[in-house]
Amino acid sequence: MAKNLALESLDVGGHPLIDPFFERLKLRELFQEALGKPDARLKIPHADVVLLLIRNIALSRYPLYRMPEWLRRFDPGPLRQEAEQQESINDDRLGRTLDKLFEADRQTLMTRRVVHMAQPYGLDLRELHNASTSLTFAGEYPERQPRPDGRRRLEIVHGHNKDHRPDLKQLVWTLTLTRDGGVPVHYNVDDGNITDDQTHIRTWEILRQLVGHSNFMYVADCKLCTRKNMGHIRSRGGHFITVLPRSRKEDAQFKQWALSHDVPWQVIWERLPLRRKHDPPDIFEAVEAPEPTGEGYRIVWYRSSQKLKRDAHVRNSLIQDALRQLLSLRDRVGRRQLKTHKQVQAAVDEILDKTQAQKWIRVQIVPRESEEFKQASAGRPGKDTRYVRKTTTVYDPIAVLEEARIRESAASDGIFPLITDEPVDRLSTLELLKIYKYQPVNEKRHEQLKTAARVVPLNFKLPERVEAFLFLYFVATMIHALIERKVRAAMKSRKLSSIPIYPEERECRAPTADKLLGLFESLRIHYLLRDGQHVETFWDELTDVQLEVLDLLGIPASAYGH
Repeated sequence: MAKNLALESLDVGGHPLIDPFFERLKLRELFQEALGKPDARLKIPHADVVLLLIRNIALSRYPLYRMPEWLRRFDPGPLRQEAEQQESINDDRLGRTLDKLFEADRQTLMTRRVVHMAQPYGLDLRELHNASTSLTFAGEYPERQPRPDGRRRLEIVHGHNKDHRPDLKQLVWTLTLTRDGGVPVHYNVDDGNITDDQTHIRTWEILRQLVGHSNFMYVADCKLCTRKNMGHIRSRGGHFITVLPRSRKEDAQFKQWALSHDVPWQVIWERLPLRRKHDPPDIFEAVEAPEPTGEGYRIVWYRSSQKLKRDAHVRNSLIQDALRQLLSLRDRVGRRQLKTHKQVQAAVDEILDKTQAQKWIRVQIVPRESEEFKQASAGRPGKDTRYVRKTTTVYDPIAVLEEARIRESAASDGIFPLITDEPVDRLSTLELLKIYKYQPVNEKRHEQLKTAARVVPLNFKLPERVEAFLFLYFVATMIHALIERKVRAAMKSRKLSSIPIYPEERECRAPTADKLLGLFESLRIHYLLRDGQHVETFWDELTDVQLEVLDLLGIPASAYGH
């Protein structure tokens, strides 16, 4: 290349894919209004910094201290920035923007965002699904003094950790989705020691404001099933579906009744396998409970053929695991710390507790005499060596299967109860089941939050910045969901069963936003310069798969220079 020519290459990545969603949701206008009048001393307004953070979360998930490095890779034009503005971005500037966002009215901002999303995208808000998870933190996070402005900080403390890390502190993240595409419409972050049953009334009231009325179906897991929660929703004209907890007396009553009666199960649904097409279908049966709940709500019991197999397999595995460990323990009694009845009993209790097999196995500790012969005197044994017999008592753990309890447990295999306030003439047993079966999508969003979006670990010391940053994660998750919804809806309308977005162009039936955006991550724009002056622009070529994804999203190829 001639000495006076130079080629400058910059990343473009997935920014053109998320730009239409930023514009249609009016994110810039919403954040400008929420964050107040821009400070004239700032080279780049707080609202624009917030949008950069959302872009980073949606596309790359770099920590704050690496954001400047990440930004320098990209062409500033599509980001609506000048090169000078990009140079002003550093981790201190980003942190101060998070402080500003914490002080803003994020509840009103979220409400307005949902309104701007529901109308242009035509979201169906008649069914809303709620679930929670733990956001785990490593660090001390000591209790802090109250803020001068009176705003309350989140408390990062120990609680019931759903990541199975009771040694670490946490916050509780609650997400509510539409059934229409699994799009998030509400989130909340609570102190780490709050329980789920304390969050539902507040969440439902906010959802009622978002939807504009009470006549929607609120779906949540068993923590919703309290007299206070269900009564609050019902008394205000709302509707709910939840799971009957095992701790409720109605659960024990039905299972006891089922042991002595021929339950009139009726097949209502044969669901085809969701993953492997050669698997047998999951057959669901249903029966209305003989009696309603104590509050008068309807209970429907279901039995799943796949769950029945899983429950039996899990129980048998736990029993066999416990028997193996007890047999191993029996070989070791009389040695070291297993000499007394108390020591053996403690070891048995530990095994049964660890394997959770207490209700199916009863262990009797039986004493027996054990003989041992030892030399009467020290030295190397010979033909004249005299031996002395020593008798000791050892305690054998003898395992006995509780056959009656095993049969009782087997009678409950595969069954689960749902509660609703809706009568059967307004909501059939099949409709009730299908609505609840959408609940795992919420768990999928939580999984994406922790894996694809890599929300943890959060490298912040201040709870205020953690809270503000999680709000941006919610917005980014919403954009991901809208991308998935649009692509899947376009695939369905065009009768495409899958698209080849996996490595080696393997087919994908349910594309996720992370995979779709990843297809465009390596795309770049190239500027040919002569003596520092722009001569010509070149773009990386698009593959057939990338062109297909752009077409499904309704984005012209010209967004990538084609």
